Amino acid sequence: MRTIDVAPLPLSDLESHLDEVATRRLRDGVAAARNLLEGRTVWTITPTSAAASGPAEIVAPLVGYALDIGVDARWLVLDAPREFNTIAARLHAGIHGDRGDGGKLAEKQRDIYEHVIASNAENIVDDIRDGDVVILHDPPTAGLAKALKAAGAAVIWRCHLGAQDTGDAGQRAWAFLDRYLEEVDLVVVSRPNYRPPFVEPERCVVIAPSINPDSPKNRVLDLDESWSVARLAGVFAGEPPFDAVAFVHEDGRPDALRELPTLAGAGLPVPQGVRVIAQVSRWDRLKGAKELIDAFADNVATLPADAHLLLVGPDPDPERDAEAAAVLGEVLDRWDLLPESVASRVHIAAVPMHDRDVNAMVVNAVQRVADVVTQRSLVEAFGLPVAEAMWKKAPVVASAVGGIQDQIDDGVDGVLVDPADGAAWAQAVADVLRFPERAHDMGLAAHESVRREFLPDRHLLELVDAIAGALE
Repeated sequence: MRTIDVAPLPLSDLESHLDEVATRRLRDGVAAARNLLEGRTVWTITPTSAAASGPAEIVAPLVGYALDIGVDARWLVLDAPREFNTIAARLHAGIHGDRGDGGKLAEKQRDIYEHVIASNAENIVDDIRDGDVVILHDPPTAGLAKALKAAGAAVIWRCHLGAQDTGDAGQRAWAFLDRYLEEVDLVVVSRPNYRPPFVEPERCVVIAPSINPDSPKNRVLDLDESWSVARLAGVFAGEPPFDAVAFVHEDGRPDALRELPTLAGAGLPVPQGVRVIAQVSRWDRLKGAKELIDAFADNVATLPADAHLLLVGPDPDPERDAEAAAVLGEVLDRWDLLPESVASRVHIAAVPMHDRDVNAMVVNAVQRVADVVTQRSLVEAFGLPVAEAMWKKAPVVASAVGGIQDQIDDGVDGVLVDPADGAAWAQAVADVLRFPERAHDMGLAAHESVRREFLPDRHLLELVDAIAGALE
């Protein structure tokens, strides 16, 4: 198990985004948190700290703010071999109602899972004190609950996954996890219908995720900075206004983004003078990247002649994330089959992950310079890139699935479409592009919606309430 260094985040920075009522509510909650957690350590354990990991995106600012208010908060990630990660991927797919690679979740897989969990538990259990709080994230960490609870901690399991109807695949995944969830004091999910089937309602609470408005992925970039990052990264053609763009890492180190090495992908760079429909996501079959290319190609006549499609995701390491590498390969193969007239309007960028904050800056810039941001997922537990784009005042056209429906008020601060209807998606995008004033108003409403509902102030307060419940 490895410790992730996080710099304290000034709560005053968060307050700068809030109105007076929200600020007062947050300050009252901070006072309650200090009293509740005095003398305790709050341990957060995630499967990974990778740039494309939703839990990592959420955890980093929450730990940072906790440190700023004087809470002893620590962030750890699992050490796990490839075979463990394969099992984790199967559980992830199953909870989303998908069979994934079709592999087993039987006794052999359980033995591997428990062996890796035991070796990780050995690294932390002696540091746990009676009364500490441990927040475990997602299926790979669930097996830690028994050992950590035996050491005296209150244990919360936070599941960032979920889908409406998971069928046999979901039952198989939950059956694998059931014995580990019996050991936790409280389960946290993102939507009410994501409660695990064997967990009692009184032992489950709902907390929607949040975004950090001041992170490298979401902090304000003006138009020149955005175009500089997008062009220095090699995603867009043209001369960058600046040779470097300064930023601060989430651990507090100052840095600057300069020209990146050649990107993996296809059809790069995006030419100048076109309008861009951008999707930012992991290379996961459930994110629907291939289907998005098909929707664009099949309905290209519906879209303005200068509309281009841009898919952006992390450049996966085949050794560490074979599944993502395979999906990216499938997306590139699909691009290869496009007629030249369409291929010239489709662009795929796999952004390096050697520095998660550099990766985040590129995502930030792409979402700011895009004319439309889309998230045409087939299945989506929540969909943080939607809230991130809305925060940047981008007009968003997204699938009416999962937590995306909790973020977008259709026709007011974004547009929801059937994920199976490519023609409806193309028409919605075309309408946004053809009516820029409406798109502008939609973006302003989206920003305000995220400010009210999906910033860390609300998340922190709800998490403190959950911890209080687990300690009872």
